[in-house]
Amino acid sequence: MLPLLSHLTNLEDAVSRFPSRAAFKIPNVNPQTDEIEDWTDITFHQFSLDIEHLARYWYHVLRETNEIPQRSVIALSLVGYKYLDLVHVYAISRAGYIPQLVNLFQGADYSVIQGPVGQANTRALIYESIYSDTVRDIPIPSFTTVTLACPTSHLLPELPNVADSDLAIIFQTSGSTSGKSKIVPCSLGWLDGIVRKATRGSPNTEKPDVVCWRGSIGYIAQFATLIGSIYQASCMVQYKRGQPSTSEVVDMINRCKMNKVLMFPHFLAKHIRASRTDPEILRALVSLDEIIFTGASFGSPEDEEWAWKNGMNIVNAYATTECGGLVLISEGLRKSRQNYLRRFPGCPLVKFVPISDDSDLLEVVVPPEAPECPDVSLRSSDGNFHTNDLFREVEPEQYVFSGRNDDWFNMENCSLCDTKAIEENARALCNEIISDCVVVGNGRPSPVLVVEASPTSTSGPVGTDLELKTEIFRRIHPFHTTRYLHERIASPDMIFVVPLGTLPRTMSKGTVRRKIVEDMVKEKLDKLFPKHSI
Repeated sequence: MLPLLSHLTNLEDAVSRFPSRAAFKIPNVNPQTDEIEDWTDITFHQFSLDIEHLARYWYHVLRETNEIPQRSVIALSLVGYKYLDLVHVYAISRAGYIPQLVNLFQGADYSVIQGPVGQANTRALIYESIYSDTVRDIPIPSFTTVTLACPTSHLLPELPNVADSDLAIIFQTSGSTSGKSKIVPCSLGWLDGIVRKATRGSPNTEKPDVVCWRGSIGYIAQFATLIGSIYQASCMVQYKRGQPSTSEVVDMINRCKMNKVLMFPHFLAKHIRASRTDPEILRALVSLDEIIFTGASFGSPEDEEWAWKNGMNIVNAYATTECGGLVLISEGLRKSRQNYLRRFPGCPLVKFVPISDDSDLLEVVVPPEAPECPDVSLRSSDGNFHTNDLFREVEPEQYVFSGRNDDWFNMENCSLCDTKAIEENARALCNEIISDCVVVGNGRPSPVLVVEASPTSTSGPVGTDLELKTEIFRRIHPFHTTRYLHERIASPDMIFVVPLGTLPRTMSKGTVRRKIVEDMVKEKLDKLFPKHSI
């Protein structure tokens, strides 16, 4: 039997091959001007040493001081864009614990993470200091992150014996029908499959790729991207903070010799549009070997036409959190104007299953024998993992994305919004003042609740649209305080009232047709989110 691979063995291999090659470029920001002066290189060897340093520290704190045994789940709440964040995640694994990536936003209530922490039987929490108010009342030991300058003279612990069915790491999704986030437990066998899939290509021994940071390490997109980058012995350039501006991207291309960009489509579309009026931006984007996007449809047809005509190599990709990264990928605009999706190398077992006998829509379904099939707790009763993502086969083994199952949609930041949970909560709490409701806002910063007033409500205390919106918001507000910002109805302005009987419904089941409602209220959505019109 082959030995199990992991993010740790992946790094060990890279260190043995290219110890002095730069693994990361860390920006040095001038505090007065807030501009990047230059970047500091972190080699693969130094990355490994930094991980071992913090592994010694955290093993001492967790095991020797607080008697928390190895193989316990340790939650980490990190902003996720800094080199030190990566070191913490790897160090907790190297200390023999199971890292749980718990995603927070500043000022959140503890209830946002209470579910995931309880589900995973988490024994301790390590958090960034900006989250101090959130974790103040947490009922488990909690510790703030430390810098690499923290002193330690402790020995590096031995790693415990593990089997492929044992937990390796736990991620988190944005919500379930209960309105709370759900955990995504990942076994060592699953992680082994992800690492082997990421290592299909051969490392570039002559000229390493220089790629941009993908996103927060708290999400699997960055974690999986990092695994591939480390195996390829590529160099990853860190942003100044969060998602970069167009000028920062151009600066990274020019000064760091970055040749590949991995980005969510909303942010990528901004850079593409900026290139239409700025020759320097255009030159920089055209110089890239690949511009890979995933998470939603890319921009507009006009943006794609501009990119194609000017020689940008836009690569379309499809990935899921539960499957640990890429499942489908295109050849790129330089090879194919159509840019259709194909199976990612190493995903031969993924299936395309018709959603009904009379539909050409195909759902991506992952069978249990596929290496990327997630934990059994995330699978359906048939034993498969159903992604709820729909495609059409336009050429043999070539596909185009055709949206998600209607209960979910992607927000502007490419995180999923559980529309069904919002709708069910509104119906349950407002059943006597609304006739029906539907959530829209696909691709927007936040969802919007569209309601039909109940016939009896117009004669009561909520006779006007404004009064109705205010009352609905008062009732649903407690539910939304526990949701992530991109899933939250945050004010009465995010509630639209339409006349009774005007929500379009299907003939067979009488369910509201979300896409048509989205088109109906597009003008109002554009007005509500003026900088995010789509």
